[in-house]
Amino acid sequence: MDRELERGAETSADRMVVAMRETAARLNGIIQSAMDAIITVDEHQDIVIFNPAAEKMFGCAAGDVLGTPLDQFIPSRFRDTHRAHIHQFGATGVTTRRMGGQSEIIGLRANGEEFPVEASISQVVVGGKKLFSVILRDVMHRKQADEALRDSAERYQRLVELVPDAIWIEREGHIAFVNRACLQLLGADSVAQLLGRSPLEFIHPDFRSLAIARRQRLLVDPQRNAYVEKRIVTLAGEHKDVEIAETSFHDEGAVAFLAVVHEITARKVAEQELRESREQLRQLSAALQAAREEEQKRIARELHDELGQALTALKMDVAAIAGELSPEQVGAINRTSDMARLLENTVAAVRRIATQLRPLMLDDLGLIPTIGWLANDFSKRTGIAVDVTLPDPDTVVDAKLATVFFRVLQESLTNVARHSGANRVQILVECSDTHMRLRVCDNGRGFHASATQATKTFGLLGMRERAGMTGGSLTIESEPGAGTSIEMLVPLQP
Repeated sequence: MDRELERGAETSADRMVVAMRETAARLNGIIQSAMDAIITVDEHQDIVIFNPAAEKMFGCAAGDVLGTPLDQFIPSRFRDTHRAHIHQFGATGVTTRRMGGQSEIIGLRANGEEFPVEASISQVVVGGKKLFSVILRDVMHRKQADEALRDSAERYQRLVELVPDAIWIEREGHIAFVNRACLQLLGADSVAQLLGRSPLEFIHPDFRSLAIARRQRLLVDPQRNAYVEKRIVTLAGEHKDVEIAETSFHDEGAVAFLAVVHEITARKVAEQELRESREQLRQLSAALQAAREEEQKRIARELHDELGQALTALKMDVAAIAGELSPEQVGAINRTSDMARLLENTVAAVRRIATQLRPLMLDDLGLIPTIGWLANDFSKRTGIAVDVTLPDPDTVVDAKLATVFFRVLQESLTNVARHSGANRVQILVECSDTHMRLRVCDNGRGFHASATQATKTFGLLGMRERAGMTGGSLTIESEPGAGTSIEMLVPLQP
């Protein structure tokens, strides 16, 4: 029985040895296939394990370094510190920890090149002796990438500082970054005055709801970053007009907003001055138009009343003289006949000139009958057929508005006669409770409507200006071969 027990004990020991060998083999396989370098040293810090990753990292074969001191892979200036560190770690009894702490660990390759590493160390007792294993990772490429990234960030920072427009980055509702231009725009002396504050503090109350709604849209569509005009309030309470372009992006798991702010206060002031200047010019033009119309009205009245009456009197005198002549006075009769014809032509010329200056019937009978007369006179003079659609002849139109309608129609018909080559014109006048519309269409050769913007078409420009003086608008539609249509729409004066 004792022999059976001995045989059983031997069998159990054999199994343990086999198991240990298998475990050692698996462990050795792990060590040999590890991606990180693994070096094991004894209590004297002589190398006992040097895996393939370590061979690649340090540039030497395991067979050449096994049994040799670890110091050969440590720069000389760090060797004493490293030995002291290993001795201290062995005394603590801690099984494993990271090496280096806050300081950087430097390795030394076989060719003398130094490089940074990350390392962790562990200790174990085998056969009554301590073994120290170090797992190393070469971080040179990562450090180079980090340095390149830092260099890029610094370059970008310098570039951002050179941007003339203000830039801020909002993160979690607070300003996380501003450039120098932003300090100037908001009247801050330092970055600390702005960091941590909400950008909405600097948006004028009239525009805050717009800013909040825009942020909600940017969360859905970050590409909607067109400039939007807003007004901001500086730290000193000064109001400034700006254009803000914003976009959203993800920054370390949080949504952030990038805003580029361009001040347009000077431009807005210039635009306001330009609008005021244009309004003054328009008022001056209106005053000049009114003065000219009044002067033309006066001259037309004098031509009609004074010169017309004088010519009529002369006609009567010539007729009386002709009636007193005897048939034998052939020379005198012929001369009086010539005088009568000249006076007749002169009277017609005076009437025509007076009418072109300003038809008296516009003041005496009103706009609608005058338009009818103008269309009929135009058709007689040019041979162009005219179709007229007019409202009630008794429609009362303000005198200034009537002048505008008459002059625009007069210029339109002049253009038809001179340039269109048309044989038919349609004139439409409509009145509603609020607006009055004039439309003149011809069947002529037409033209490219865009050409009127590139050439000095003062007639069309004057028509637009007249319409603008009344608060109305004038549109021109034309295509080559398709005739021309001019439409004016103006509000009725109260």
